[in-house]
Amino acid sequence: RNKNVTYYLIFKEQILFLNILYEEIVTMKVEDYIQETPIKMREIIEKSAALFENIKQADFDKIILTGSGTSFHAALQTKPFLQKLLKIEIEALYPFQVTNETFLANQHQTLVIGLSQGGSSYSTYHAMVTGKHQGARVASMAGAEHVLIDEIADDQLTVFCGEENAGPKTKGYTTTKLNLMLFGLFVALERKHISESDFKHELSLIESAIGKFQQIYQISNQWVSAHKQDLAKVKDIRVIGMANQYGDVLETALKILETLRIPVTGYEFEEFIHGIYNAINEESTLIIYDFGQEERVKKLIDVLSEWTNHVYVVTNQKDDDQRNSVYLPIYAHNPYEMLFLVIPMQLICACVPELKGVDPSIPKDKQFHQKLNSKRL
Repeated sequence: RNKNVTYYLIFKEQILFLNILYEEIVTMKVEDYIQETPIKMREIIEKSAALFENIKQADFDKIILTGSGTSFHAALQTKPFLQKLLKIEIEALYPFQVTNETFLANQHQTLVIGLSQGGSSYSTYHAMVTGKHQGARVASMAGAEHVLIDEIADDQLTVFCGEENAGPKTKGYTTTKLNLMLFGLFVALERKHISESDFKHELSLIESAIGKFQQIYQISNQWVSAHKQDLAKVKDIRVIGMANQYGDVLETALKILETLRIPVTGYEFEEFIHGIYNAINEESTLIIYDFGQEERVKKLIDVLSEWTNHVYVVTNQKDDDQRNSVYLPIYAHNPYEMLFLVIPMQLICACVPELKGVDPSIPKDKQFHQKLNSKRL
């Protein structure tokens, strides 16, 4: 009898602990996950040497990065960095673009990396299966271990960012970009594209960038607080950035669309000025990234500001006098600082939807992926 009482008390304690844990998980908000970003970035760096030990020695001369949504945007944003570092052909493709015809040449030296933060995307899994059947080496890059896409992978390149139970992914986007960049650095070092001192210098730049996170977060939070009432009233948004920011532009559009639940589209600068501008009127809202690479961006801001009062600018240009601008201390000499370019937009997604009666942490339909059979749940 005493034994039964002891077992009962232990069981009761465990249930209480699980209830507390569950409450903690369900009450985590988008901004909580954003604030975890620098902690998870340092954890990823600590684990990177062991993580990339095998893959850095693999024989490949082409990489295909594939994933949907946020994962695709992370791939697209880091592709130029990897291409410059590794000096090989790199493609960023949606899973539906990975077909047998993608592998027309001998693919025994192609590496396919499937990206999915939850690791349960059937479309990414099937793209990886296609690559494997065509003779490519296949790696997974998920935000957790022992997930669906790991099952088909020759190499598991886990993004150790931890759970992100909110619908829109924030820390997962930033840490996936970092994981891809670290992958590139380790392979480049192994292939002698960079020296040991170059490698250490890059790690120091990453650490320096992480050290700026809190400053960027605070600036962004103050800016969003100042503008959230107006942002809650917008009906649609266009996001504009340069070619080397295109992944971030698309991610911004997706995150705001997911959380504010209004139409949002993202455009590269040249594409926008080749026709899209015709749709702008006094009711239009625009978010423009201006980091000094294109002098015509300022002219575009001036022109569009004559048509609408709702032009928001994310910039590192101190002389920007646009009233809706947010100045971020992000500089070109440290490419890893650009990992935080989207922090103001992520905070819009965290803070503005609640003014519209929307909880951004909860998808519109919790059973959507189950109904569509798009993820293994």
